Amino acid sequence: MDVVGAWRLVEWRISHGGGRVSHPFGRDAVGLLYYTSDGYMSATVARAERPPLPGATPRQAPPAAQAEAFASFFCYSGRYEIRDGQVAHDVEMALNPAFVGTTQVRELNFDGDRLILAAKEDDRWHTLIWRRA
Repeated sequence: MDVVGAWRLVEWRISHGGGRVSHPFGRDAVGLLYYTSDGYMSATVARAERPPLPGATPRQAPPAAQAEAFASFFCYSGRYEIRDGQVAHDVEMALNPAFVGTTQVRELNFDGDRLILAAKEDDRWHTLIWRRA
């Protein structure tokens, strides 16, 4: 199966040491993942039903509301390359500036119409399951 195209998030789960499983943006998190044929990608994940920021413009929202909007949303984009059962995302832009310039490597698998990306972080595994949009 080819990764090129648009994918919708089915689930983002984190498996912790000891068997505990968590869902960072809830079981109903939403997301879109795009892979283009010319080697670019974009990933966006958010908590479902995020409230709008108060105020006339987002910059006028109170700092606490801005912080919650940041904490409930995740995105990055850049170039990608598939190699040896993995996909490497070379991050060019990201909500979190610390991601810019990094390479995010994910295990790459397919299960029927689903794309499964997984990565180890310390003693836990992040698994993101996507379905073609």
